[in-house]
Amino acid sequence: MENKIVDHRVTEENKVQFNKNGWTLVDLRLSSETIKKALAGLKEMRNNSIKTDYKLRRIYYDHFFSNNIAAIELPFNRKICNKNVRNLFYEAKIGSLIKTIMGWDNPCCDLARLFCMNNFKYRGNWHRDYESNLKNIQLSSTKRDYILVGIYLLPQKGFRILKKEFEYNGKNSIVPNKSIDKAIRSFSFPLSPKDGSFDVVNGEIGTALFFDPFLLHQGSNYNQRLDFHMKFFNNKKSKIIKNKFQDFCVTEILHENYELRFNSNSFKDRKLENIPFHKRSTIFQRLTNTIDYRTCVRRVFKLRNLKSEKYYYRLKKNGWEIDNFSNTIFQK
Repeated sequence: MENKIVDHRVTEENKVQFNKNGWTLVDLRLSSETIKKALAGLKEMRNNSIKTDYKLRRIYYDHFFSNNIAAIELPFNRKICNKNVRNLFYEAKIGSLIKTIMGWDNPCCDLARLFCMNNFKYRGNWHRDYESNLKNIQLSSTKRDYILVGIYLLPQKGFRILKKEFEYNGKNSIVPNKSIDKAIRSFSFPLSPKDGSFDVVNGEIGTALFFDPFLLHQGSNYNQRLDFHMKFFNNKKSKIIKNKFQDFCVTEILHENYELRFNSNSFKDRKLENIPFHKRSTIFQRLTNTIDYRTCVRRVFKLRNLKSEKYYYRLKKNGWEIDNFSNTIFQK
């Protein structure tokens, strides 16, 4: 039986696309004023995180002339979240959309971060966001235990998701076995599969991306980012924790009033042990990152070694190539 539509922002086309392709974009139908204020709020969050040296963060490629924070963790916490951002969630009603797409009764967020990179091209590694039996990869995406959501307030084209027909057990699979799957996910440099094997998401302003976290996917962008990245599951427990401005529940550490206890180097709370606590790179690392971003000089030696490895030959044989110019101004 099909799930009855709860939120009419989710169309039948959205449902079909999500089940077939593992992802869909939904128009949040936010006013231009809400988007304007929310964007100002996100920029304020990013600036405050730099000003206060908020260490609950990720730093992927730090640069010499720019504090290139990749992501802010626990972004709902009162220490970093502001009124405009809270109002964004109040109006977006993400929980209602998830109920409609997945048919869940009580969507709960157990991971949330704000990606906030500066105006640099970026491409990450292919990965899956949770472990499960690969034999289930071709099932309808509504059968998953989790769903991932991205909220776009800036144009964000580039995010890649491997098409199901090229996935494990797909008719044109480039992931023929578990060994190759592991090699793809553990490879220490961004890869590019053959043309036509993946979808490129065009995240438009005021839309939300709902996608299947079990499918291989790759973060990729060409300019500044200010988008939320959240993971949800269906909470069947009696204990429910909610932020007042959201229509979904959250795990304890994602509550706005959760007390963040840490010193200059680490957390004093075991519940936060898995939250990134990144320091900035050394001046030398920042300098070499900046030079490599513009010249590709440093990577020459690393790529030569990677391409000589036996397991890379196996990946290449199955349609995977090293993305030579990823994370540089020459990234395509």
